[in-house]
Amino acid sequence: MASLQDKHRKVRHWLEQMFGGETVPPYEVNETTITVLYDLACKNQAVDKDTKLLLEDLGQKADEYNAEARRLSRTLQSVGLMPESLTKTGTTALSTLVSTAQTLELKNTATTSYLLAMKDLSQEALDVEDSRREEQHLSKELLRKTTTAMAHLNAIERDEESLEQREKMTGPDLEKKAQTAVFLQSKAAEYRNSLRQLRGQLEASGVDPTLYHHKLVNQAEELDKKREKIAELRAQLDSYHSLPPDISLARVKIEEAKRELAGLEEEINRKLEMMTL
Repeated sequence: MASLQDKHRKVRHWLEQMFGGETVPPYEVNETTITVLYDLACKNQAVDKDTKLLLEDLGQKADEYNAEARRLSRTLQSVGLMPESLTKTGTTALSTLVSTAQTLELKNTATTSYLLAMKDLSQEALDVEDSRREEQHLSKELLRKTTTAMAHLNAIERDEESLEQREKMTGPDLEKKAQTAVFLQSKAAEYRNSLRQLRGQLEASGVDPTLYHHKLVNQAEELDKKREKIAELRAQLDSYHSLPPDISLARVKIEEAKRELAGLEEEINRKLEMMTL
């Protein structure tokens, strides 16, 4: 890697060549400036080298064309065909050959060169046609995809408009429902607070817990069960009417059933009195 001094010397030499002996304008000597000018000098010299090679190649081709022109001129002279002696048709044909040779970038005007150049040109035309067909296929595919995308976009826009209209129509209703929900939540909180206060008052007043609603429900269920049992006992009592002639045994059974029935009725009455308090 070149040092900063080497780069500076090369930059200085390049600037002197660029200005052709004139005074080189002053410039700031630092690493950044020298690096930029050094890169520019290297690129400029590379371009100059390529240009020089291109000019040399063009000069060589010009010499070759001139030599070919002189050879053709000698050939024409040898057969007695001077350019000025050609007919108008011959001059046109010769100009056409020259123009065609230049168009095909031929190095010589041999028939083989024309045929090979025409073959290459035909192949290029076929390649261009294949590329054109491929481009057409790609264009059609892109057009199809674009059409599909536009259809989807239009559908999305219609859905968006529909949603906006639905939002405008349902907006007030939703707002009203939201307000109702807030009101109901507030009332529910108020009722919960009132329920807690009432329970506190009930507990403070010494109310019998058995009078609470769930207790009364349980007692009512027990009462229904007792009534069912009484009905069963009444059915059994009714069956005693068909007892055998053993009067003493029948009386014992009847008395037991009566006592049990009386106990159940007493318990039911006690429950009813408690429920009506």
